Amino acid sequence: PAEGAMGLPSKDNPSSTSYASMGSIASISEKLDALYEAAKEPLIGEKEEEHSATFRVLRLLATVIAVSLGSSFQFGFATGSLNNLEPVIPPALAALGHPISIAQWALINSSFSVGGLLGSYGCVVPLARLGRKRTLLLANIFVFTSSVLMYVGTRWWVLLLGRVSVGVVAGVAQMAAGSYMTEISPIGVRGAVGVCSQAGIVFGIAFANFLTAPVFHTLGTREHWRMVFLVPSAFSLFQLCVLPFCPESPSFLIRAKGPAAASATLRLLHQHESASTHMDTLQQQVEDGNGDDDMTIVELLQSTKLRKQVVVGIVIKMGVQFSGIDAIFYYSTMMFRDAGVTDPQLATTLLSLVNLVITFVAMSLMDIAGRRRLIMTTWIGMCFGFALIYAAQTLGMAYGIMPTLMSNLQVVAMVLIIISFAVGVGNVEGFIISEIMPMYAKDTLLSIGQTLNWLSNLTVSTLFPIVFAAIGRQAYLIFVTLTFGFGYFTYFKLPETKGKTLREVTAEFDKFS
Repeated sequence: PAEGAMGLPSKDNPSSTSYASMGSIASISEKLDALYEAAKEPLIGEKEEEHSATFRVLRLLATVIAVSLGSSFQFGFATGSLNNLEPVIPPALAALGHPISIAQWALINSSFSVGGLLGSYGCVVPLARLGRKRTLLLANIFVFTSSVLMYVGTRWWVLLLGRVSVGVVAGVAQMAAGSYMTEISPIGVRGAVGVCSQAGIVFGIAFANFLTAPVFHTLGTREHWRMVFLVPSAFSLFQLCVLPFCPESPSFLIRAKGPAAASATLRLLHQHESASTHMDTLQQQVEDGNGDDDMTIVELLQSTKLRKQVVVGIVIKMGVQFSGIDAIFYYSTMMFRDAGVTDPQLATTLLSLVNLVITFVAMSLMDIAGRRRLIMTTWIGMCFGFALIYAAQTLGMAYGIMPTLMSNLQVVAMVLIIISFAVGVGNVEGFIISEIMPMYAKDTLLSIGQTLNWLSNLTVSTLFPIVFAAIGRQAYLIFVTLTFGFGYFTYFKLPETKGKTLREVTAEFDKFS
């Protein structure tokens, strides 16, 4: 009934008055569920024609768009929003009598990683209690908080709090967005759907760079820079309008509401055979988990049957950051300036567009080439790219051999690094854990992996300029060595997961020593 959906008293639900007055997270989540149940009836009833392929695709598409633009986008936009505003914000606040030192500006930037740590670790309990959909919806509170703080802030510590707030959203998005989309999608398109999380991130980076690049005359000025930080709230409003009417993850529903609820959701998104196969896999995972609760971190680390998967998940999560991609994302403008590029900010924006385009290319390749092959492509391409930067700088700067050509070659090498990252591990890392871990251990490993991911992000973004200033181009050899090591590990330790159920993937892991 409509009354029950809104938390008002009704004949069939006499206790709903107490729910309406609770004001707790549990009450909010129950109302969202009731609203979804009430609103979905006209669209997804029990008639067979309403479960046609068209409606299944529309439901999946609506969910993917709402999550990609409402959650993953926030991560990317926050990553790219301050890069081109460094010459704008400090002078603007100094004119108001509140100057920002270099150290304070560095703290504002790095506090995003602190928020990411808080979000990735702090959302484990909400994910288990509320599910992926409602956790993502509640994270929008931090988006609005960040927008307000960044828009009205005139002191550095207010901006820092704004960055921490949006960092929390990024941490939640990395924990839930990719897994959510992977869990609701049929096996045949699981890879392409999983890539959409990364697509939202790189779109956010590109859009932020576009809005703040001076050459485009948009918002990257002293008069309009605050408007940049209202953009995330607009995307959050879009998600709040769409996502409540989308299905919840079947992996959550089978534990929270039983097999019937999970099966009903699968029938809305999958063909009959795919739904049955997926349901059998979920039920097997429930039996293997020996209960409804997620494994604790200690239990997961002590589990011998999941040890190989745990190591692979951790290495991939840390490898993304230690591959050197953050050195490109955070300091590409500095690198382009050193390479003699006329407009480094425009070059950074164009580099982010390359990243965006290749991400969409990767969507078409993910379920054709396979995860393992694409990850190997990343490590080989990035290893060669950093080696090429080192060689070009050595020949051009140390030996004076064709310096202009060597300068251009460094730009080509950076593009190669971006393409290699985007086509493989940059997309796969967002959902690979969902493909190799059972649902009772998935969120726990995601929490461990994301915590290490954010710590690695903080380490690279903080230490790279210091190391680069100390040893110069030799710093690139660090990334050459690391990417070679990650490639060696992937080749010998990671099986292919494309088009396979969890049981089949587990059998593949058993073949590795």
